[in-house]
Amino acid sequence: MMLLDRAVRAEVYRLLAAGVDTVDAAVLSGAGGWDRPDVELSLERLQAGHRLALVEGTHQIAMAHPFSGTASAYLARIGDRSWFANCAWDALAIVAMLGDGEGRAIGRGGEIEWAIDHGVVSPNGIVHLVVPAARFWDDIGFT
Repeated sequence: MMLLDRAVRAEVYRLLAAGVDTVDAAVLSGAGGWDRPDVELSLERLQAGHRLALVEGTHQIAMAHPFSGTASAYLARIGDRSWFANCAWDALAIVAMLGDGEGRAIGRGGEIEWAIDHGVVSPNGIVHLVVPAARFWDDIGFT
């Protein structure tokens, strides 16, 4: 991975973790002080390398696991802050990463909710992955 790609990817994660709603080439070039065409090419390389996913036909982040760059049915909530996640597993991952072992993972518009208290998830449940991990990137949006 090129040095610029590493820096752009790190900035994507920094912005998403900070709660920036829409992260795209314009936002990234402004935040990082890079030329926008260079950022666009970097994002394309990162997508080709399965480091992130872009909204089709754009240079906007759709996914930078575990964060969703677009509104989704899964939410990670820590205190009064929240982040969209790609799936239940990713919502739990965001809480684990940013919540110091505390927070909530909410799925399917509030139908399901897991509390995370000192790193323990309750209620106990199962996260069912429909697609085998080796095939996630065949259709990452569906997965």
